[in-house]
Amino acid sequence: MRKKWPAMLLGLVAAAYLLAPPVWMLISSVSLEQELLNRPPHWIPREPTLVNYLTLLHIGSGRQVEIMTGVRHFTGGLRNSVLLSVGVVAVSLAIGSFTAYSVARFLPEAQRRRVLLTLLGIRMIPLITVLLPLYVMTKAVGLLDSLTGLGIVHIGLALPYVIWMLEAFFQSLPRDLEDAAMVDGCSRVTAFTRIVLPLMGPGLFATGAFIFITVWGDFLVAVVLTTSPQNYPLTVVSSMFAGMFQDTAWGLLSAAGVYAVAVPLALAFIFQRYVIGGLTAGALKG
Repeated sequence: MRKKWPAMLLGLVAAAYLLAPPVWMLISSVSLEQELLNRPPHWIPREPTLVNYLTLLHIGSGRQVEIMTGVRHFTGGLRNSVLLSVGVVAVSLAIGSFTAYSVARFLPEAQRRRVLLTLLGIRMIPLITVLLPLYVMTKAVGLLDSLTGLGIVHIGLALPYVIWMLEAFFQSLPRDLEDAAMVDGCSRVTAFTRIVLPLMGPGLFATGAFIFITVWGDFLVAVVLTTSPQNYPLTVVSSMFAGMFQDTAWGLLSAAGVYAVAVPLALAFIFQRYVIGGLTAGALKG
């Protein structure tokens, strides 16, 4: 038992280190601004309140709704993030599934490895080094400061991941299923859409969840390619609560953080069976 104490202590320290920020964010979100500025700080709010959450949703008549840009544009940012994330996931999966299937089924082993290594190499390029060319290109085609332009950039960034992940899932499916369907009269496309894709459900969910969380949590690309508050996603809108020329609204900033975390967390709980099944299927390739 004594030999286990160091490992248990290390585990407790690691758990405290990982859980302290989200717990403090949750506590701050239900605390009044005056309480958060008290010294010394205290963990349990004396007067818990939901005013920060209601203010962000424009429920109630708070002065902050009128004077703070972040509050005025929070619901729009939430809508933009939902539309952007769902749209990128849908288009990326549609394009990536056909591409990954072609790579998995029609390329020889050597060429398939070269394609996958090339895709992996592309995604290893630091994002910061391609932001300026992306900015120039989106501005040149008139898509700067628009959800369409931001979505196209995210699709381009997501496709290498999608192809890489789905190719592993396609490799795990036996070719005999498609061959049997084509013997029965199905075309290659029909066999793909009616036989292969239904079996790819867990893999599509796992890949889609990964891309959704990546796009939902992006800040760097969004803050560079959008300049108008009405086009900001949730991450950029939330940063407005930490202004350079006004005091940081810690309660509102924490409530915005809870809203931002709640959506992917809820999706993870709802679809965890499919995501875990997809990750397991991909791990059993070959």
